[in-house]
Amino acid sequence: MITVTRLGKHLGAEISGIDLACPLDDVTFAEIAKAFFDHGVAVFRNQQITPEQQIAFTRQFGVLEHHVRKEHRLNGYPEILIVSNILDENGQAVGVEDAGRFWHSDLSYKQEPSLLSALYALEVPFKDGVALGNTSFASTAAAYDGLPEDMKQRLQALKNVHSYSYYRAKNIEAQKEEQARSKRVVQEHPLTEEQLKSVPDVEAPIVRTHPVTGRKSLFINQAHTSHIVGLPKHESDALLAQLCAHIVRPEFRYEHHWQAGDLLMWDNCATQHKANFDYDLPRRRLMYRTTVRGTAPV
Repeated sequence: MITVTRLGKHLGAEISGIDLACPLDDVTFAEIAKAFFDHGVAVFRNQQITPEQQIAFTRQFGVLEHHVRKEHRLNGYPEILIVSNILDENGQAVGVEDAGRFWHSDLSYKQEPSLLSALYALEVPFKDGVALGNTSFASTAAAYDGLPEDMKQRLQALKNVHSYSYYRAKNIEAQKEEQARSKRVVQEHPLTEEQLKSVPDVEAPIVRTHPVTGRKSLFINQAHTSHIVGLPKHESDALLAQLCAHIVRPEFRYEHHWQAGDLLMWDNCATQHKANFDYDLPRRRLMYRTTVRGTAPV
């Protein structure tokens, strides 16, 4: 029997009493799925799972994505994206080093954005006994509920553009600024024309309805939203900044403190997240991510 312990006010729960290395029966999986979608973020502690077992578990939620960053997929497991600061024998990054620099939901720039993501921690950096590299989450559903009614009405008819090209340019500029003021060097891997063409810009409603729970949330984010359709640039920028600041207000947030063996899942339709880069080599971080394809936002 599973136990669900709430971690944050609006999101976050620990699901215990489960060994994800073992197959789940339909009843148990249904309990897990309900607890997950009820809380938006869920962690399973002290898991010892293989790539095959991570893939098998997350595949129960739907079709798994193959990330556009082919060079950072786990060899033999294209469903798994490596998130890591570790370098190989040639000094090349084995995974994505700076994933999640800005607030975002995963793959929001796709026609069918991710329903959920699952990140499995194999190595977690520590300093003086304290885990580094926390991940912050914000409930876009609670943020929508917290808007005044006139703003809800205004947003209902608006769309925003989610752009991977916009994100890449923004991220590269942030890398340059960070490297100019610190010794932290992040390797940049240019995308091919084929990769860029596979993720064209998409329009999506600012207010979306969750495909599972039916709850409304804000589908707009700092990393991927380039602009709001039909508004002058200054008005678009101002409204975007206002909404992004509202979503990450403290009362809508939960911060996850990692442990090796954590399998952490988050709902990309109802939450956003952001990484914390307070670590560097020789402190190593190694995680495997799977993502489940969702549906076109409505």
